[in-house]
Amino acid sequence: MRARQVLRREGDTPRRHHHEFTNVVLRAITFHLGPRFFTLARDRQLAEGLRGAWQRTGDALPAEQRLSSAGLTTIFTVCGTLEAAVVVLPQPMRPGEAYLVCGIRDNDPFHGPGDPDFYVLEADRTFRGSSTEPRTRLIRWTRDGRNLDLGEGPLPEVGAMLDAIIRVMSIGS
Repeated sequence: MRARQVLRREGDTPRRHHHEFTNVVLRAITFHLGPRFFTLARDRQLAEGLRGAWQRTGDALPAEQRLSSAGLTTIFTVCGTLEAAVVVLPQPMRPGEAYLVCGIRDNDPFHGPGDPDFYVLEADRTFRGSSTEPRTRLIRWTRDGRNLDLGEGPLPEVGAMLDAIIRVMSIGS
């Protein structure tokens, strides 16, 4: 039996600006900054730098592919010994575009801060008969450039994402 080729529509792929910022620029920034990513988020300085990076990413694209940075912000929160710096991205409109990127690390009182892990919550969809239903996917970035797809994700809310990440961290990924 031969597999049927699935034709992709324009709405099936992430918009270039959104995708390149998240998966190239923001990924590089998170791993380059490492622990400073958390300091900048805690001190409320990360969002401004990321908005500048979003603008520079768009400047390298044709005008019709540029997107507004509206909604791009950061949140720093602490859950027990875990510190989380969350990047809220402009509203995703297509599968593969991210809602949230979260850097998380254990700040053990004895050992000090651990190495950060980074997770992405992407827009996705599932097909049910002739209709589609929105959903999310949780992905973990690794330092060696891989994306580990952790399956269906939670609602695109900071608290729900943090709960899902904590569950993943408790069993390992």
